[in-house]
Amino acid sequence: MLSQNVVGKTVERLFSPLVAAPDNPQPNKSVGILVGVTLAGERYYYRFGTVALNEAGVVAAKDIVFFIGSNTKVVTATLLALAARETDGPVTPYTHVSALLPSGVTVKQPHGDILLWHLATHSAGFPDGMCGPRPTFGNYPFSSENRFLETFKPAYAPGKYWVYSNQGFGLLGVLLSHAYAGGSESAAWDESYQNWPALGIGKITAPLGMSTTQVDYARVAAQVAEGYTYSDEGQSPAYRPVSPPMWDMTSAGLGAGALSSTLSDMLTFLEAEISPPEGSLGTAIRTTQQPHPRDNALSMGLGWQLGNGYLDKNGALAGYQSYMAFDPGNRLGVFVFGNTSGGTAGNVLTGTGRKLLGDLRGFAATPSTFPHPATVPQCPA
Repeated sequence: MLSQNVVGKTVERLFSPLVAAPDNPQPNKSVGILVGVTLAGERYYYRFGTVALNEAGVVAAKDIVFFIGSNTKVVTATLLALAARETDGPVTPYTHVSALLPSGVTVKQPHGDILLWHLATHSAGFPDGMCGPRPTFGNYPFSSENRFLETFKPAYAPGKYWVYSNQGFGLLGVLLSHAYAGGSESAAWDESYQNWPALGIGKITAPLGMSTTQVDYARVAAQVAEGYTYSDEGQSPAYRPVSPPMWDMTSAGLGAGALSSTLSDMLTFLEAEISPPEGSLGTAIRTTQQPHPRDNALSMGLGWQLGNGYLDKNGALAGYQSYMAFDPGNRLGVFVFGNTSGGTAGNVLTGTGRKLLGDLRGFAATPSTFPHPATVPQCPA
């Protein structure tokens, strides 16, 4: 196993060049970066640049709260895998989307039935989204979801192409909420569709011991990292502070990206991915890591992107960027957080996080390749 000294030098070599002083904005750099590594059960934490708190105070690097954005999708996908053992029917990745919609809502499927696993692999043919009024997943009304489903018509068969879709994962979250509530027929988007926060925490993160992972972050507000956006508009480039996001706890899009967490909790999550626990949750975790479909044409598990012996996912919100990856064969996981969006800082963070995984395991982590359609789906006018 690599020594702590070797791990530290590797992390510093890769990430120390990626930070810029707040008064020296650069489009490809972050104001501050946090890196967590778990290797054969040993944890290492690193901090570069300026990672200040939104409120005054000092917190250890491993306990700073940040927003993981689309890394949330892996939790939603794990709920889908767990549903096969915990819902009536049961609801599985092969359940039809239409079976869980309110009775007054339809989904257009001109090229074949859309199944839940299509949503969990970005292959339903949906646009990135969110589509319609108030198009953010943290404040996305069910009326907008309804309008999208009524008006959007996929241009090709589900399961054929990969197009990243917040719209699809937001829908998956609310459908799973309904399934876990019993899945009984509903005439409208009632409360049974609005329970994703309790499900994600109660069935996934809390049982794994992730005590500072949440949607409603009010109790840990004093630990929340300050975020910045890079802007080159106006007289000169600047890093501009941004306020932490505010969530509508009944939003139809929370399952696509509303979790906040810490390095400590995210390493706990990666360690559970590397060595899943006993029981239903461990079985669900293993299911998310398997290719869907089985021929791996999409380079996807459920929520996870599949590489050469590793799995990864990244996330972004205004002011917050993150990347996580793990190699179960080498008992290695990495989580990287950057407090700056805009410019190319997020892409650089993802690429460098992937390089870190490769350097630590001794051979390059090759990015996933996805089959793309000739024309990318767009939100309905």
